[in-house]
Amino acid sequence: APTAVSTAILGHFSGGKHQEVVVARQQFLELWRPDTATGKLVVEHSENLFCRVRSLAAFRLTGGSKDYIVLGSDAGALSLLEFDTRGKRFVAVQYHEFGRTGLRRQIPGQYVAADPRGRAVMVAGVERTKIVYVVTRDAAANVMIQSPLEANKAHSVCFDVVGVDVGYENPVFAAIETVGGDGAQTTKQLVYYELDLGLNHVVRKWSVGISDTANKLIALPGSSDGPSGVLVCSEGFIEYRHSTGGANVHRVPVPRRTGQIDTRGLMIVASAVHRMKNAFFILAQAETGDLYKIAVQYTADEVTRIGIKYFDTIAPTSSLCILRAGFLFATTMESGSGHQLFQFENLGDEGGECFSTDTEHDSVPEFSAHELSSLALVDEIESLSPVIRSQVHNLADEEAPQIYALCGRGARSALRIVRHGLEVSEMAVSELPGTPRAVWTVRRRESDSCDEYIVVSFVDATLVLSVGEEVEEVKDSGLLATAPTLALHRVDGGGLVQVTPRAVRHVMADGRVSEWQPPQGREIACAAVNARQAVVALARSGGHAIYFELHDQLGVLREHEQALHVGSDITSLALAPVDAGRVGAAFVAVGCEDQTVRVFALDAARCLEPLSVQAVADSPHSVAMVQQGVLTLYAGLRNGLLVRANVDAVSGELSAPRTRFLGARPVQLCVATVRGTPAVVALATAPWLCHVVQGRVRVTPLSYDALDYAAGFASDQCAEGLVCIASNTLRILSIDRPDAIFNHAAIPLSLTPRDFVLNATSRHFAVIETEHAHLTSAQAARELVARGDINESEAETAILPPEQFGLVRSERGRWASLIRVLDP
Repeated sequence: APTAVSTAILGHFSGGKHQEVVVARQQFLELWRPDTATGKLVVEHSENLFCRVRSLAAFRLTGGSKDYIVLGSDAGALSLLEFDTRGKRFVAVQYHEFGRTGLRRQIPGQYVAADPRGRAVMVAGVERTKIVYVVTRDAAANVMIQSPLEANKAHSVCFDVVGVDVGYENPVFAAIETVGGDGAQTTKQLVYYELDLGLNHVVRKWSVGISDTANKLIALPGSSDGPSGVLVCSEGFIEYRHSTGGANVHRVPVPRRTGQIDTRGLMIVASAVHRMKNAFFILAQAETGDLYKIAVQYTADEVTRIGIKYFDTIAPTSSLCILRAGFLFATTMESGSGHQLFQFENLGDEGGECFSTDTEHDSVPEFSAHELSSLALVDEIESLSPVIRSQVHNLADEEAPQIYALCGRGARSALRIVRHGLEVSEMAVSELPGTPRAVWTVRRRESDSCDEYIVVSFVDATLVLSVGEEVEEVKDSGLLATAPTLALHRVDGGGLVQVTPRAVRHVMADGRVSEWQPPQGREIACAAVNARQAVVALARSGGHAIYFELHDQLGVLREHEQALHVGSDITSLALAPVDAGRVGAAFVAVGCEDQTVRVFALDAARCLEPLSVQAVADSPHSVAMVQQGVLTLYAGLRNGLLVRANVDAVSGELSAPRTRFLGARPVQLCVATVRGTPAVVALATAPWLCHVVQGRVRVTPLSYDALDYAAGFASDQCAEGLVCIASNTLRILSIDRPDAIFNHAAIPLSLTPRDFVLNATSRHFAVIETEHAHLTSAQAARELVARGDINESEAETAILPPEQFGLVRSERGRWASLIRVLDP
């Protein structure tokens, strides 16, 4: 999906207690859930609507516990959407066509607004057309809409629409309009449209002239929660208006930073209203990125005072959402910073001057911008928007080429190097005394959330490491340290099963060891173990394997009376995951030298009975079985192919095989956990992750070095990670964004990039950057020194860092430009 977010809304769209965010990414509609425990943004669902989403609004019917979505698009229709929690998709509960498709000025959809009590919605176009729908429920409690009611006004242009909170009186919608025609001079007006629920028609109830620079409306809470009415945002000031206020207008100027060269007023571009018990406040953002806290004081339904003060500075946004859990979600308009989730450290009540309608200002009030003090960044989803130019090259000489893109505007712009794959965070790297062959993790109990041991297998030894504040070698684990380990697992009762080439060792919780050894002259080639079962295959035996089960009374592994005979040497084994209500795995997958993968039953009624066979292109190097919606079998072949097939949970039949080439190395498969669901890590010339994203299996490369073996890892510092071996090193990795497809590195730029070219000989980029009506830090400092605002000794510290606070604005007609040569 595109990375740009045009608009975002907040609500309880799943019907639960936690708030969620719905964002529009061009034709994609996504549901994001802020995880209040970890502070991470989780993309719950993404759906292609096959139309361009222009506007969104949330509403809830009276007495309901779930929010619905009003969607304005270029489809020429009104859509009321509901998020289906069972099917994990957006469902159109109502759809009404009213015009032709496309982005047309007179076709409604550019603006949508909902009555705060959920009784009606308005859909408006840029010119002339406004349509109001009454929203009710039918006898079966399904959402329905009545016939559309038109509120058209000839020769009018609409700039914003909001629903006014008037309690349970007739619904009212406010709009900023210009009305002209026949050569008449156009002026902006604030217009109230009232829906008469008794007569079922819409009237133009009230209008008043406002500033020609008015661009945005902020609806205030009404009824018992606030004074109702709207704040009209214009260039340089904000004023309160309401139909019951008469000529009593409360106006407050928008403060600006000290030392500004440009004298133009600031425009408000985004806002959010947060309701608390018996109070509310507003966060509004100016085009420079400065956040302002607006407080409205009132008695009964009459506003007495409006106060505004500087809050913090973040990147300019398209939408702001304040969550009750104490977070602020901001969708950025520039790629220098992604879509960000902040946590409130405080509400900005202490410190800073508050400017209000009671204060007379001969000039625009000023403030000193500062680093984040009221907000703390906790998570960020990167954005590439806007992409100005892009080229595809393989300058890093990797298997896949990279995309080099000029992104962003101003001082937050960058040259981004985009690669296909998941971004991996390297948490720890340690050298090992030799070259390991495999690694496992085990927990003290299956119910534990953290691993107890990391077990590393070498050619002729096994190393046991404890997991804690420090990773230390353990000597008294009971595991055999003088032989390599083929398989390891914690079994019921607290013991460990360790499979070596010459024994199956059951280390019990009290320290006793029970050992089974293969026949004289035979070794174990491979094994698979879970909490109650073990299967071991003998080397060079023609496919002879032994099956063990945990004895319920004795608590030891017991050899099954029948052995497994395949007819071809076994190269790999894997047990199926244990289904709910069962005590053991129902199937075992066997990879054979005859280029087949076979599935055998393990339940008591048909134990070791062959169920299905899948022919593959080469001998399997490793196999794995995981539950990913359906039981799925993975086979990594020696020729670098990955085969994936579905397994019938009852019959064990294999179906829908799919093949993918991962590289010119045998594919090693390891099972891990990603976002609480089973996943498979496939290791070839590059590591790959096979995991479920929104109900579908996705195979994505990891942007990391080649790995030899991996296992799932969990600790207090890393809830879900991987412990891996590469050459003679042990590495702990974390995948922060498993739902992403691309990762990118950024080279920051100073001004808005316009174009770039590549010198094929030196492999350097030449980038041209320009900026209109802005100054670089050096230019701004010289300007302030020339005006006498600062002296030369203060020039270096007088200008705020442009990466966070943006460039200094100047009058129109002035340009800043440069040419930069980069080595990517």
